[in-house]
Amino acid sequence: MKRLWLAVLSLSLAVGASAAKGSKKDANALVNSTDSVSYALGINIGMSLQEQFNQLPIEKINTAAFCEALQNILNKDTANMKVKIADAGNVIMTVMQKAEQEKAQKDLAANNIWMANNKTKPGVMQTASGLQYQVISEGKGEKPKATDKVNVTYTGTLTDGTIFDSSTSPISFELNKVIPGWTEGIQLMPVGSKYKFFIPSELAYGNRAMGKIKPNSILIFDVELLGIEKAQVRSTAKFQFKSYQRTIM
Repeated sequence: MKRLWLAVLSLSLAVGASAAKGSKKDANALVNSTDSVSYALGINIGMSLQEQFNQLPIEKINTAAFCEALQNILNKDTANMKVKIADAGNVIMTVMQKAEQEKAQKDLAANNIWMANNKTKPGVMQTASGLQYQVISEGKGEKPKATDKVNVTYTGTLTDGTIFDSSTSPISFELNKVIPGWTEGIQLMPVGSKYKFFIPSELAYGNRAMGKIKPNSILIFDVELLGIEKAQVRSTAKFQFKSYQRTIM
């Protein structure tokens, strides 16, 4: 949004310079280096604005309204402003927030359909929270508690197959300091097990974005539980696995 305002400001200056030339014929004539630079600046700003406008949650800009507002500002004609200057930011923010809310609702509806379909696949089970899991291989060891520290390897993917994080080397973390889907899911696993978890967004990052993870994403993890370190003997060393923090914490 900051880039958009900078581009609009630059365009305002360019429009002001063009208006100062007088007639349409004069404005279109490139008779010296100043004219050429001004025209080239208009090209660059126009391309930048076009890119920024494409990111707005509307089909197209009303260029007549846009240029009218620019001209009113350049002429300091506040009496004829159709939107108060103090309200302009709120108007834009309201449209952006509404679009985000509508997208979130669509994403959640699509997620519900995906999870409902996934639940029907052989071997997939679902808990009361909505977490789904599939036992790849069942170990014979003890199951961890939320207060324990666990040792695992994992691969995390999105529903389209994109890998957003993985750890082929074992890492350790406190089970009650990660996303809810992990805290719940790994407690289902006996040591030595391999499970696949299907974590709905409400048990992951909700409407937050995390790297390759977009807001309201379903996360899929293949996890192997290698061991448990009981809470009463857990090391007090700080957790330093930055890659893992970025995704599941």
